[in-house]
Amino acid sequence: MYRHILIPTDGSELAEHGVAHGLALAKSLGAKVSLIFVVEPFSEMTGRFREAVATYAELRKEQATSALDRAANAAKEAGVSCEPIQVENGQPHQAIIAAAENKGCDLIVMSSHGRSGLSMLLIGSVTNKVLAQAKNSRTDLSVNVRIC
Repeated sequence: MYRHILIPTDGSELAEHGVAHGLALAKSLGAKVSLIFVVEPFSEMTGRFREAVATYAELRKEQATSALDRAANAAKEAGVSCEPIQVENGQPHQAIIAAAENKGCDLIVMSSHGRSGLSMLLIGSVTNKVLAQAKNSRTDLSVNVRIC
């Protein structure tokens, strides 16, 4: 069935549910996993905000490392082969799709906030963008979304 599953995480509690679901699926299928955390870079700033932005960027990278370490440890405990990937990209959905294509993943498992209506339009949804654009990408990715 599926041989290589990509599991995106942002370290949130909701994303942790997606990681657990993806790892359980991988274990049951004997699939390997790539875990991805996308750190959105800030554009260069000057003046008094520069230090605050730099501090925030370092904090996000530390959060990425921590989230990937937790997920990799969970994969190891489950007996699932995994590769953690930390990417710096302006658009998380593009980085997720690119990683799935580059790693030869045949499934993406991710959680969603389940937003709809105005909140979805204003806030957007990485999951919705992955769904829409993965189906139109060069490869034919099957996308499984777990809405929590």
